[in-house]
Amino acid sequence: MDDYGSALAIDVLTVISCTVLLARFGGFRFSHPATSYFIFHVHTVTSRLIGLSNGAVALYGGSGWFEAVMPEEIVRASLYADLAFWSTTAVWLFVKGTSGAAPPPTNKYYLKLDPRILRPVLAVAFVMGIIGIRVATQVPGMSNYEGFDPSSEWSSSSYILILPSWFGLAVLGHIYLYGFGRVTTVLLAVYLGLMSLQGGMRFRVIIGLLLAVQIWVERRHRRWPSRSLVFGLTAAAFLFFPMKNVGRMIQDGDSLSLISTTIADSATDIREGHADDQLFLDEFASGLTLLDRQGKRYWGSMYLPLLTLPIPRALWPDKPVLAGYMMDISSTSRPMAASGMIVTYIGEAYANFGMAGVILVPPFLALFLVLFCRKAYAAPADSVLRFAYVLLSVNLIQVYRDGLVSLFMFTFVNMMPLMIIVLMHFAKSSIRKRRHLGIVKDASPSVASSTNMQLDIIAPSTGELGPRS
Repeated sequence: MDDYGSALAIDVLTVISCTVLLARFGGFRFSHPATSYFIFHVHTVTSRLIGLSNGAVALYGGSGWFEAVMPEEIVRASLYADLAFWSTTAVWLFVKGTSGAAPPPTNKYYLKLDPRILRPVLAVAFVMGIIGIRVATQVPGMSNYEGFDPSSEWSSSSYILILPSWFGLAVLGHIYLYGFGRVTTVLLAVYLGLMSLQGGMRFRVIIGLLLAVQIWVERRHRRWPSRSLVFGLTAAAFLFFPMKNVGRMIQDGDSLSLISTTIADSATDIREGHADDQLFLDEFASGLTLLDRQGKRYWGSMYLPLLTLPIPRALWPDKPVLAGYMMDISSTSRPMAASGMIVTYIGEAYANFGMAGVILVPPFLALFLVLFCRKAYAAPADSVLRFAYVLLSVNLIQVYRDGLVSLFMFTFVNMMPLMIIVLMHFAKSSIRKRRHLGIVKDASPSVASSTNMQLDIIAPSTGELGPRS
């Protein structure tokens, strides 16, 4: 208990100091990478240390079958996390995310969102999303789709499993361009409700809510959501814990009283620090020990499976898996991979580079994110750059929790239709620039002038998004 108490005191001092400094000097706002980092750290480290100090059992501590995670391991992990919080804070204080509340300048040229690109992509995503909901989700009152052989690799392919999210992403993309209309708001509520009942798809609910709130903030040119929206996000965060079990209970037709009991038990577990989703610090600590026992450094090789990610596993059953290093370090006494555990992005950095990774990766990641944030908010709200940053910002908690692989997985894969929109804009702009340069080289001034008029996708912007639907 004394070890946990000392670690908790250091951590609380870290959280308070870093938060006050960022709020006062760091250009803090809802979409700033520090906001997600604060939530990640408090949930992963601070709240867990409070639970352990109050008597919660450490990972594997009550099993009798596996090797319990010891207090010194957890203290070590918490100190590494505090070190990372201080180093990222230092970067965010040195490089502010935004320069204040002033609107972006209107005398520069920015790549703007083009409805001619958004509309067809969102329309296709909407239709494919409806198909995905029918094929790959449990819809109350409807029988399961039986068009796939359950033993087939295609039935569990990510290409099929991600389709239901396209419905919600299409709606959110429309809202970003046109605002919250009655129809789109209802469709968004239907999507979030369906995803909350799927059990294992909780992240789609949270990311969908975060994106909806961030769009609300962007359209009103605010830095923070309203109090009611903050309250709603807080309530959703607490409902996140029992959502997996409650969703499955609703699918099985369990009684309302039994569901209420499950929610009440979840609240008790959260208060006492026993919930499974509060064990990330323990998992991080266990991973550090297992990595030391293995004595191996990966030097970035763990990211190589991303190169083969687009190939369906049905066509390549032995395709390399993401986070395969978790299988390497797991043991019979601590079967972390079999339980789907994580080591956070700090543990991933340690797996790659040892202690040097703990020292260097957090500030380098913080620098990349804050430079992206600053550049995005130097552009108008209807720019492609701002849109791309918003998509990344709502996924940052997953990046901090699961590792840098999630930078790709939760943006390019899980938000595929919206990222296709971003890539199509840049591709179209690149093609037009090349054509322009080719024509200007040998063309007369009148032809060159005509070509400049065609570059309508790069135009000065007032920062206003489209009209309300």
